[in-house]
This record gives sequence, structure tokens and C-alpha cells, in this order.
Amino acid sequence: MRWRFLTALALGCGDPDPCTPMCAAATDLYGRCLDDWGVGWSAAGYDNAGDFRDACETWAWEMQHLEREARRRDPAVKGQVDATCRTRRDRFSDPDATCEDFTEIDWSRSPWSD
Repeated sequence: MRWRFLTALALGCGDPDPCTPMCAAATDLYGRCLDDWGVGWSAAGYDNAGDFRDACETWAWEMQHLEREARRRDPAVKGQVDATCRTRRDRFSDPDATCEDFTEIDWSRSPWSD
């Protein structure tokens, strides 16, 4: 029975939470930007890279919950957070990504408000 669960988990999950790898890519890119600017994480309001990543993952968790509520009013909202996370993950992890790719994002806007 246990092997069935593990097999299903390994084969059936695909991309269960695209926001986790997006936050990892955001942390890497933002960290490089902070280095380029000659400042540390504290200048950005975080204790360290892990603190920033936790904040990013909290943003994703909050947006996923808010999306569920918004979907009650507008079914087209479904999947907007995941789509945003995939887009940002690809953007942040691109070898040619720049600090502007990170800083031009308005993290206070919900993905479905665009």
C-alpha cells in the first residue's frame, strides 16, 4: 500500500507548487542584486536569505488562499497564482535576468488584479 502512495506521489504530482521554486529563484536573484548594490539582506528588511525566502513563500501561501476566496466571485481567477509563480520562476532563473526583473514587480498586487 505504501509503495502505491509513493509511486503516485512520484508520478502524479508534476508541478505541485510552482511558488516554492519561484521563491528559490527570487532569493538567488535578489541576493545577487544586493551584492551588486553593496548591501546586505538587512538593508532590504530581512535577517538573511532564508528570511526573505520565508517571506516569499508566505506571500505565495497568502495569495493562494486569497485566490480561493476571489474564485467564488470570479471563476476565471483560478490558477492565477500558480501561473504567476511559473512566469516569475522562469524570469528570475533566466541566466540573463537583471535586478530590474525583480524590482519592477509590485508584490502588493494580487496576480488576478492585472
